[in-house]
Amino acid sequence: MVVISELSGGSNGGDDPNKNLQEENQDEDPQDGVEENQNENNLQEVEENLPPQELPEDVMAIIVARVSSCYYYPVLSCVCRAFRQLITSQQLFQTRTRLDHGVTEPVLYVLMGFSMMTTYPRWVFLLHRRNNVPLRLSRVPSLPPMFPGSAAVTIGHKIYVMGGYVMSGYLCVNQALTNAIFIDCRLHTWGHLPNMQRARYNAAAGVIDGKIYVIGGRTKQDEDWIEVFDVTTEVWETVPSECPNDASVDGMFGTSVVMQGRIFILDRQCCLAYEPRHGLWQSWELESQLKRFWHPLSCVVRDLLYAYDPTCSLAHPILVYHPNELVWRPVMGVSTYQLPMLRDDWSKMANVGGKLVILGNNYWSILEIRCVEIALETRNGDQIWGKVESVSPVFTGGVWTLPSIEFCRTVTV
Repeated sequence: MVVISELSGGSNGGDDPNKNLQEENQDEDPQDGVEENQNENNLQEVEENLPPQELPEDVMAIIVARVSSCYYYPVLSCVCRAFRQLITSQQLFQTRTRLDHGVTEPVLYVLMGFSMMTTYPRWVFLLHRRNNVPLRLSRVPSLPPMFPGSAAVTIGHKIYVMGGYVMSGYLCVNQALTNAIFIDCRLHTWGHLPNMQRARYNAAAGVIDGKIYVIGGRTKQDEDWIEVFDVTTEVWETVPSECPNDASVDGMFGTSVVMQGRIFILDRQCCLAYEPRHGLWQSWELESQLKRFWHPLSCVVRDLLYAYDPTCSLAHPILVYHPNELVWRPVMGVSTYQLPMLRDDWSKMANVGGKLVILGNNYWSILEIRCVEIALETRNGDQIWGKVESVSPVFTGGVWTLPSIEFCRTVTV
């Protein structure tokens, strides 16, 4: 049961009830007013002594489920233990999924770096427009800074962050880390996980069948190049696998995505794909179609790979890769004049509820981060069309806080 104490002395519409009584009783006997005031005082005494009202948990879950999670759940969790237990319960998530065809919402979390500062990257999240509040990036002060070069994946409402590096000594040698943490995006809390068995940074990572695979991020070795984390048992295990000959020896990767049950990896020399169920590798050389347009400013939506091409080689700035046909095609309906001139090296793209969201610095205003929202639609079988819904400034830095996007991840809360 969730217990809520009833407030006394309140009124509807914000009017002062004593003021109304005085106006109505101006021409009446003063003694009548004294008696009425005494009655009111007695009634208030009774109300204050009433026991707290108890609401069944299923009723309370229905009420709380309709509240925007990213806005109010961290605040509600501070009210009392009952709210905190309800917000973290599986019952509430199931209720949110069931009500009104689902009231769960995708929320984009961004790891933001500041290139002219020595501080580590910090977490922010994208607040959508509500009650005339503009789209903006909002800092999450309860989450710690992250190590650069870390890998991150999402499962449900949690972000898992693995590895990274610290600068070691005056020689600026990157010291790889084995650490792993999780972030609960419902409450903006975090905790430690068991360390990986090997230190890694700039590794590839992906979730297949509910397990987290971390690949590379260290010198190429068959016996420990891949580790897998079971989120249920919280155990790391190495996955013996023959390393592809095409991959870079140091195992440092540009980006990775999950598509068609495989982890696709962008390497300096080639493109790789790992299929965990059978331990199979596939590679594409520099001249391949996949390598032609794929770079870190990309993401996957419904098993198709989208990328930003500032050169407009196919006459459009947004391209989509069809893995079954091994071909890139333009996303129709989106033109260069609709998009800001983004720095593709400091920008990132994400899938937020089936839409493309691009966050990045404008070439003409590098202190400002802009957000581009593009809705997607399939026409005539397999032709992808896009519609630019908004281009908004969401963050402005200062001279000593030049902002950049390390990576962004979407969670469901």
